[in-house]
Amino acid sequence: MPGLKRLYNIIRYGVGPRARERKRSVKDAARRRRFASERWEKGAGLAQRRYEDYDEYLMHQASKLTRIQHRLDETEAEDQAEFRRRFETCPHLRPRRSILCLGARIGTEVRALHELGHFAVGIDLNPGEGNRYVLPGDFHAIQFPDGCVDVVYTNCLDHVFDLGRLLGECHRLLGPEGCFITDVLPGFEEGWTPGEYEASHWKSVDALIAEIENRSPFRLADRRALGAHRRDSWFQLVFHPLPPE
Repeated sequence: MPGLKRLYNIIRYGVGPRARERKRSVKDAARRRRFASERWEKGAGLAQRRYEDYDEYLMHQASKLTRIQHRLDETEAEDQAEFRRRFETCPHLRPRRSILCLGARIGTEVRALHELGHFAVGIDLNPGEGNRYVLPGDFHAIQFPDGCVDVVYTNCLDHVFDLGRLLGECHRLLGPEGCFITDVLPGFEEGWTPGEYEASHWKSVDALIAEIENRSPFRLADRRALGAHRRDSWFQLVFHPLPPE
């Protein structure tokens, strides 16, 4: 299948840098058309993909791995090095040992955390067969007990069905000195458009921060630009839970 797809891309776009630009242009246009359709409901700060029900959402999200497995395998070493760079330069991670990674797919970020000496495990709706680093799980209803980890990490907030529910789970899982860390893309008014599998997206990074703080007992502790990874620019947000009253 990957070989046939490459052949199709060569026939359609050609080869070389100009071919890559043509392919990106076509994909970006398709993204914009999908996002402008009635499939998306846009609120003040967040946009949500419409699903018939939660089961449709689960099936849609779980189907993604089959489509992108070959690409993840091809870029695995590069992605792991990028995750290690992000984690190694995050001061909030250094004193904390146990980390749960949400939406971890094949576990690239988990392996990067292991390289840095952390205990880490991931969950994903579809981690694939024989995955030693990621367990099957739904990040809206996480199977682990209260207060069991020091950090919850994700780069998949754009795949969330219910942001408030996910944040509630993150808060429940964290110990008293824990923190929630998320790597995020720019918003749809900042030049990034959701694609075929995104379930939610934000107007801007500032709008996302406001949504997180409005929907949970988390408050922003740190924000930094991570720079570009391939064609996308990323930001890292760190949230601390409010102390109990």
